[in-house]
Amino acid sequence: MEYDNDENTWRRPSIPKVERTTCQQIPKRSTSVAVVVLGLAVLSCLLGYCVLSETLPHESKTLRLVIILFRHGARTPVKTYNSDPYKNYQWPDGFGSLTNVGKLQLYELGKKFRSYYTNFILEDYYEKDVFIRSSDRSRCLMSAYTFLAGLFPPTERQMWHPEMQWQPIPVHALPRELDNIVSSTKPCKVWSEMYKEQLAAHDADPKFTELFDYLTKHTNQTLRSILDTDFLYSTLLTEQEAGLKLPDWTKTVFPSKMRTPFMLSLATLSYNESLQRFQIGPLLKEIRQYFDETAVHSNVDRTLYIYSGHDTTIVSLWRALGFEELIEPEYGASVVLELHEDVENESFFVKTFYRNNSKIEEPIELKPKFCDDPCTYTRFKDHVSKLIPDDWEAECGNTRS
Repeated sequence: MEYDNDENTWRRPSIPKVERTTCQQIPKRSTSVAVVVLGLAVLSCLLGYCVLSETLPHESKTLRLVIILFRHGARTPVKTYNSDPYKNYQWPDGFGSLTNVGKLQLYELGKKFRSYYTNFILEDYYEKDVFIRSSDRSRCLMSAYTFLAGLFPPTERQMWHPEMQWQPIPVHALPRELDNIVSSTKPCKVWSEMYKEQLAAHDADPKFTELFDYLTKHTNQTLRSILDTDFLYSTLLTEQEAGLKLPDWTKTVFPSKMRTPFMLSLATLSYNESLQRFQIGPLLKEIRQYFDETAVHSNVDRTLYIYSGHDTTIVSLWRALGFEELIEPEYGASVVLELHEDVENESFFVKTFYRNNSKIEEPIELKPKFCDDPCTYTRFKDHVSKLIPDDWEAECGNTRS
């Protein structure tokens, strides 16, 4: 790490400085001609800057660390329902698999992040610079690989095959029964009981009774929960995206009336701080660790962490950051946390960004309610630390006394 004394700017040592565009020198003629030429030259430079500023990638003198969490790309249905006219449909790669559309979505998302952070992320991939973790679902692992293909296309030095614009980059994953970081599928007794209580409270809400009755009748199966509605909504959505004509009975409820219980089901996993401690706390612990290491300069090489997860991962982090609005993260949705350094004040601050799908060019900056603007790292750390268990296993009741 180095600081450019003239601009108080940080740059990676191996990044060459971009040469500045220069305007034409003024010819040595009469004063009036010189003034006119000078005016035209200045105007030309200003116009050029205005045009260029609209397409400049993200560049920050203060940026030190980037953490990206995204949802996998488009997939086939995870399950079907009793009256589904397509329950015997032969999905090419089976249930829950990443589609070709999904592969392209994450590849394009990787390219967007490459363009956005072109002044921060090195063109060459180096293992010491970036770490990638994924849920152990095939669709998440494949999404991570296609994302990385867009983010790190091989440079000339890293080309290993003349016809393949791709290079192997490691993606790490824990088995699902051990993963309490990305997929949050490791068993937790205390969380499970709290979740069941919260889910039952939502299921008992009278505003869903009519919908449950209607869905039960037309699916030919008992459907009395927002969780069941969640799975049915996802199935109908993926079938529609595959170009399959949905049954006529769905027109009055899908997506309109089913969307709120679907989003509420996603949120229920991390509905309050007690649930968030177990559902997203281990991921927050990693984020806090990475931010701490950067803040004390104990890890100056690694500047990028990437997580490939699910819509539930996105929603859980969203709620842990203090946002209570119900959301429907589409395929390729992403949350980004940036750690910045205020060199003059010898402090750090955090910026948060959100894309709801892979098509969005510029992310939306979020303003957490628990923070002022800028959100100091001290305040950010205080907030997330409340949601991080000291001993996840013990608090879950997984360990014997």
